[in-house]
Amino acid sequence: MRSLLLILIGFVLMPAIADVLPNVEPTSVNKDTQVVQINKSARFYFDYDDEFHSAFDFDAFAQQFRPLNDLNKKPQKEIYSKWAYFKVERDTEISDWILSFGFPRLAKVSVYQKMPYGWLDVINLTESDPFSKRPIQDPQFYIPLKLQPGENTFLVEYQTFANAPANIRLHSQENFLAESHKSLITNASLAGVIAAILLIVLVNLFFNRNSTNVYYATWTLLFFMIVIDTAGFTFQYFWPHHNKFSGQFSIFLMATVPLFHLLFVRGFLQLKHYHPVLNKIYCTFICIYAALIPIALFINSVYFNLLLSTLVIPVFIYTCVWSIKQKGPGMRTFTFSLINHLLFLNVFTIVGASYGNFIDVFDITSFIKIGYLIEVLLFTVALALQHKSLQSRLLNQLQHQVHALNQTVNTKHKEANDKEVQLKAKEEKLFTDLSHELRTPLTVMKIQVESLQYNIVDNVQDSYNKLMTKIDELNSFIDQLMLVTDDKDIAALLNKETLNAKVFINEVFQTCIQEGDPKKSKFSVSNSVDHRLSINVDKQTMENAILEVVKNALRFGGEDVEISLTTLQEDHNLIIKIEDSGMPLSYEAHQQLFQPLFRDEVSRSAMLGGKGMGLAVCKKIIESHEGKIESHNSLLGGLCIEISLPIESVSKPQLEVG
Repeated sequence: MRSLLLILIGFVLMPAIADVLPNVEPTSVNKDTQVVQINKSARFYFDYDDEFHSAFDFDAFAQQFRPLNDLNKKPQKEIYSKWAYFKVERDTEISDWILSFGFPRLAKVSVYQKMPYGWLDVINLTESDPFSKRPIQDPQFYIPLKLQPGENTFLVEYQTFANAPANIRLHSQENFLAESHKSLITNASLAGVIAAILLIVLVNLFFNRNSTNVYYATWTLLFFMIVIDTAGFTFQYFWPHHNKFSGQFSIFLMATVPLFHLLFVRGFLQLKHYHPVLNKIYCTFICIYAALIPIALFINSVYFNLLLSTLVIPVFIYTCVWSIKQKGPGMRTFTFSLINHLLFLNVFTIVGASYGNFIDVFDITSFIKIGYLIEVLLFTVALALQHKSLQSRLLNQLQHQVHALNQTVNTKHKEANDKEVQLKAKEEKLFTDLSHELRTPLTVMKIQVESLQYNIVDNVQDSYNKLMTKIDELNSFIDQLMLVTDDKDIAALLNKETLNAKVFINEVFQTCIQEGDPKKSKFSVSNSVDHRLSINVDKQTMENAILEVVKNALRFGGEDVEISLTTLQEDHNLIIKIEDSGMPLSYEAHQQLFQPLFRDEVSRSAMLGGKGMGLAVCKKIIESHEGKIESHNSLLGGLCIEISLPIESVSKPQLEVG
């Protein structure tokens, strides 16, 4: 009677016990099976709260196991354990099979096999275990499994880098060897390709040393280290006894590479000059990325770094839209590489499969390597296109400079032979120009006088006014001519005073800008003088001299003239450069530019006005301040007037406020 009661109780409890276990269809393997995708048939449980510690707790959590796509996935700052429950039906004589996860290293892995007497602990590895403790000595992580005839039940606990999804597969011995060799050859080849690109980048850096190339070389080096790290070479060959350090090294690489990527993008696009607002946004993200590197190493997680990489996605999207519209060399190729980075790394890898697990993207290391490989190739092509364009421009400039130098040498040779002839011609030209300049106003005055004499004018007062105006112009012209031709020093006539150089130059530049028409001229100003420097000048006279140079640039610079006003300190001199985008001058014109009554033949037009005295007067004023004034052709295309004034002193501390 008691035995019958126990049998009835057993029949009642058996369905309840069966309901506790997850409903898993066993995966069948036979002699023709090479590889099986475990993720499709397995049931999973993500232990966010760290409550599931071993197979002995399985019964308490069995009902919470779900198919992978049905799990409620959420981002986690800490690395958590993932549990996989699956069954394998062995229909072959082969009992030795290999389990893989698609990673070179796991922070933790435990495999339990269901036996008649309970769970058998097959393997248990943590991040403190060395490489030698692996059951299979391979760069990628493999675990051997012994399948019993019939149905085999397994429970696996594993932890992945950044909680990325694992591609759990079951391999036959033949398939394992083929996959191992394929992975080794692929990763070695990929590392070789990146090493070759890195060598090209370093050679380019040697010949083109600038910050953008430094950032790109560093970024490429980090990518090379990521390739050999995700291939498993670092843990196997560099520090096989320090699994935990290998994890820290991976965190350092993943936290650092976005920093140099942003620095390179910012430098390549020259955002500081072409898009200041976007440049500030990039600088903000760069600072945050830099601050997160020690935080990631301290908390042993790249969660916040991945979160920041998610927030930067809208910035990358806007950058792609903006850069594709630019017409610079290599811009389209650069944009395509940035789009590749956005899709492969930011969207698929980081948002979809890394910290969030929103998309079940397997072989995440392959996505990272493929994405970075395509990106570095496109970046290298973009840099090559940009450098080719720059080299062509430099070559053209060099050819122009060589041609100009050749002309200068020939001119110097001719000048040495014809010096006396030129001196006489100069004197004759001076009198000719003087006659030319005086003939027109004298003729006008003669006509006005005759009109008054014979009373044939309608408005006598207007004729008198015109006559007086011409007389004033002649007086002014004669005064200027006497000033520049007289050898007497005018320094004693100046009212010099000590002024703050930076403040004075800013005021003069503002006055110069007001002389131009915003619709016909464009000014750019750069004043890098130390605010403590002082100069001793006649304020009004010096301002008039600089203003005269700017007026000359506006008058002869043509339509839409660009004028650059630059101030800098060189040794003990204050250098003021006024450049325009007009037509360049010949060597002979530069030699006579500051001579009285000189005007270049191109500019000898009554519509432009001027008597050729302005720059001559400027030279006299600058030299009276113990300075120098020189001219040469500007990189803007026109003329560059360079004024050099001696620096008086360094202002006292109390003057710094002013």
